[in-house]
Amino acid sequence: MIVRGVVLSGITAVAFGLLYQVSGWSVAIAGLIGMISWGIAAPLDHLANARLLGTFVGAFCVGAAAEVAAKVKQEPSLVFLVPAIIVFVPGELAYKSMVAFLRNHFVAGLEAGLTAFLEAGAIAVGLALATALVRPLLRRHGSPPRHS
Repeated sequence: MIVRGVVLSGITAVAFGLLYQVSGWSVAIAGLIGMISWGIAAPLDHLANARLLGTFVGAFCVGAAAEVAAKVKQEPSLVFLVPAIIVFVPGELAYKSMVAFLRNHFVAGLEAGLTAFLEAGAIAVGLALATALVRPLLRRHGSPPRHS
C-alpha cells in the first residue's frame, strides 16, 4: 500500500511539474522529492495514526529537499517545491466537507473541513520551518565569496 502511494506521489509530482512547465531534470528531481517525502510521511499516517504529524514531516522534507535542490541546480526553490508539495494538499477532505454540508450533515462537514484546515496549516508550518532552517545553513556552507 505504501509503495503504491510512493510511486503515485512521484507520478503526481511529475505531472504537476509538467503542468507548471518545469523543464529538464528539474521535473524529475521534483518527482523524486515528492516520492521521498511521501515515503517518509506515509508510515506516520498509517502506522502511528498521526495524519497531521505525517503531513508536517512530509512538508518539512519537501521544503528542505527543495532548498537543497535549488542550491545545487541554481534555480528557485519553488521550481521543486510546488510540484512536490501537491501530493500533501488535502483536497479530498475539502471536497468531502463541501459534500457533507450540501447533504445537511453539518457535523461531518465541520469535521472534514477542520481536518483539511489543520492539514493545510501543517503544510504551511512545515514548509516555513524547513526554509527558515535549511536556507541559512546552505548559505553558510556555500562557496566562499570571490575576491578580485
